Amino acid sequence: MSAASTEPYYFQGLIVQPDCQFCPLRGSKMVLPDGPYPARMCVVGEGPGAEEERLGQGFVGASGEAQWEMCWNGGDGGFTRDRVWVSNSALCLPRAVTLPGHVKISKEQAKFMSVKACRRRLIGELLSVTQGDPDAVIVAVGALAFQSLTGNWHAKIHDYRGSINPVDLKDLWEELNR
Repeated sequence: MSAASTEPYYFQGLIVQPDCQFCPLRGSKMVLPDGPYPARMCVVGEGPGAEEERLGQGFVGASGEAQWEMCWNGGDGGFTRDRVWVSNSALCLPRAVTLPGHVKISKEQAKFMSVKACRRRLIGELLSVTQGDPDAVIVAVGALAFQSLTGNWHAKIHDYRGSINPVDLKDLWEELNR
């Protein structure tokens, strides 16, 4: 089945299982990715906020709404919410946690660890949703989203802001599954 002959349909859910056993937030409520399948445009945030967790959908809080209004709604690209796959680097709202043995993990540490635990899921999901189309556009919103997509955990977002950074999802997927 080719991408050209496939009519997109709305989908919300997991395409690739996250590695929750490695995540300090395991057992938390997940905000599942959603959008058209297949998609030529994807937006990836760092993780859900409280409003996204409450509503079960990404980019619906104050920041997400402002972003849609500024960047996509009615813009020259014509990318409205229903034409964009929306996901996050981590599926769960970050919070401080205490692990067995009274090990305390800060909210920031938990966020970083959850992004790393979700990375394989994110790359597999985007590879599936874009059907491996190298011309698909993936917009990283935030440093952790960019780092997760590129694997460059020391990247500073301001060094890349506004630039085009090709990512070979097939190569990343193979690397993550070795």
